[in-house]
Amino acid sequence: MRLLDPKPFKVDIAKEELELLKKKLQLVRLPTGNVESNWGEDNGITVGFIQETIKYWLEEYDWEFEQRKLNGFLQFKTKIELEEWGIFDIHFIHELSEAEDGIPLIYLHGWPGNFTEVTKILEPLRSAGYHVVAPSLPGFGFSSYTTKQGFKNWHAAELLHRLMTGLGYEQYVVAGGDWGAMIASSMVRLHTENIRAVHLTNVSLSVLTKWSIDLRCCQVFVKPPEDSNKLEYSDFEERSLEMMGWFQKGQAGYGQIQSTKPRTLGFAMHDSPVGMLAWMADKLRMWSDGYPWTKDEMITWTLLHYLPGPTTAFQMYFENLSLAASGEVPPGTERFVKVPTGVSAFAKEVFMVPRSWAEKDFNIVEWQQHPRGGHFPGYEQPQELSSDMISFFKTHRKPSMV
Repeated sequence: MRLLDPKPFKVDIAKEELELLKKKLQLVRLPTGNVESNWGEDNGITVGFIQETIKYWLEEYDWEFEQRKLNGFLQFKTKIELEEWGIFDIHFIHELSEAEDGIPLIYLHGWPGNFTEVTKILEPLRSAGYHVVAPSLPGFGFSSYTTKQGFKNWHAAELLHRLMTGLGYEQYVVAGGDWGAMIASSMVRLHTENIRAVHLTNVSLSVLTKWSIDLRCCQVFVKPPEDSNKLEYSDFEERSLEMMGWFQKGQAGYGQIQSTKPRTLGFAMHDSPVGMLAWMADKLRMWSDGYPWTKDEMITWTLLHYLPGPTTAFQMYFENLSLAASGEVPPGTERFVKVPTGVSAFAKEVFMVPRSWAEKDFNIVEWQQHPRGGHFPGYEQPQELSSDMISFFKTHRKPSMV
């Protein structure tokens, strides 16, 4: 094992970049005419919302204050080499528990999220005895990306495994949602002997297929198991299937764009902070369960994509969406995940399969259901998510961890 030499990192955006950002906001060109009409947000984010948020952004939003908050977390950057993919600069939070037998935990975010998804659950996890590592995924935020095409989720998984072992954690646990859940699933398939348990807030399955029909809820992204007509679903699971149908019918177009023309979309978002805000706010508002996103939160999440540049995060879809649809797993690995797997199922999660489906691919030993919460549980329901993770890992991790 080669130990890494991480360097302390602080978010520090150049003054010139912030001045240019302000000019772009001041010179924004918004649509006019009948675009508001009688349509609600199902037709996209509204002009009124954007006007109001730009005004706040220019007159009240304080990036320097937000930057100081971000820099209140211990952050680092380190270089990791991954064979033909080159050398990556990986950015991550790394905060230790005071417990002598602390449990190393890597927490993985998704899109349109960022490394700050861990911040509301960080202190509960540390207090419960976890050494927490929360990286920016390759190509997201302050982590670099490869110049070569073909970088799959399992390559990211190998890179982040090397981060953990390079920090001295030969045995650890992993948790994640969205793309983070998919990468976590690849990590545990690739390194079963190192990862003692995995916790997910949505599940990637080998039974997935493109645009299959589930007669229970409508057109969805999931093909039920062959024996699905013999399975019984709870009311919660029925609603989860309906949520997936709702998502695929009216919310999934972004994935088609990002999986086919990420660079083309990237030019627009890289140049327009308002365009990036609209793209982000639409997802944050529609995919959460009534969470009261503040303007500060939405602007900061937007800037964590806009300032570094959003194109490489879009690239995750170009490289992997077909794999998510087919359920392909890392070459040479077994589909069935043998290590203990815990799931936190939130009622308005846009991609949550029934437990009986998840058990086809994972050794599910704990499944917690919550009546509130959507696609961003670390922000929406931090107490519930952190409690689930703490209980699950302390009960089900293999005893050889400590």
